[in-house]
Amino acid sequence: MAAMSDPHLGWAAPSAYHRICMRHFASNFMTRFKDKILKNLVCRAALAPTVRKFNKHMNTIGRINSEALHWLESVPVHIWALSHDGGRRYGLMTTNISEVFNSVLKGARSLPVTALVQLTFFRLNGYFVARRELGANRLASAEQFTPYVDAQLQARVVKGGSMEIVLYNHVKGLFHVKSRRGRTHRISLHEKNCTCGKTLIYGFPCSHMIAACQHRCVDFRLFVDGYYSTRSYHDTWASLFHPLLNEDEWPIYDGPTIVPPDSMQRMGSGRPISTRLHNEMDVREGITSTTCGLCKQLGHNRRSCNNRNQM
Repeated sequence: MAAMSDPHLGWAAPSAYHRICMRHFASNFMTRFKDKILKNLVCRAALAPTVRKFNKHMNTIGRINSEALHWLESVPVHIWALSHDGGRRYGLMTTNISEVFNSVLKGARSLPVTALVQLTFFRLNGYFVARRELGANRLASAEQFTPYVDAQLQARVVKGGSMEIVLYNHVKGLFHVKSRRGRTHRISLHEKNCTCGKTLIYGFPCSHMIAACQHRCVDFRLFVDGYYSTRSYHDTWASLFHPLLNEDEWPIYDGPTIVPPDSMQRMGSGRPISTRLHNEMDVREGITSTTCGLCKQLGHNRRSCNNRNQM
């Protein structure tokens, strides 16, 4: 927290912007109000791509529980609602983008310190190598964007092919586009904006903007943020890990001797007691009772089944 609050370290605007995880935000809301319907409405409000849809869900929350609405309004809306984000988070509403490393380092946390560091080093090296090679291969084959964005753009090209486009100003690139559902959206190619909000949120053109671009023979790839380019992807994983030397080749250590405190020593055998603070997210929703694989009854398993010896 001290590093993030220090303005000289680059963890503040315009280098970085603070946002909160929707899942943790909804969990804190659930802990306070204990209402699954309200929790689902909070998630819908957070994920709404437009202010109109956001206000619709907030009004529904206010009609159900005015105190809950007041609690939500006390939190700056731009740090938890996608419609007020300004395109800073690229549609990423949870911390999954960082927690994915939990799977990379799976099994490492229970190891001794030296083994933990070694395993972390080798697994991260493999993680970087695989993605660096993917980026190099896509650069060699002249692929302009990452696989995810390529797939999204192709799907939106197909979707935009069935839309009705009306041109209002060819200089400013002002259109309105009518979707198959009958809803009309305003497009401004000059401002790189669509009233559906998705172009600003995700950083690449929505199906309405793609339809307008194709109507005017404009390359819609010009509206994709540079962060999605294959070059950016390759440069992200370009850092190299260097092979470790044998222990007898290490430089001589000249520093303080670190001795672990007695309070950190494990007392006794068995699994150590977890100090993790559990909350509402640790409880699985819709959990059912155990079903026996032999008699198909609830409340026990096949190992403790009374009919085990009879079958």
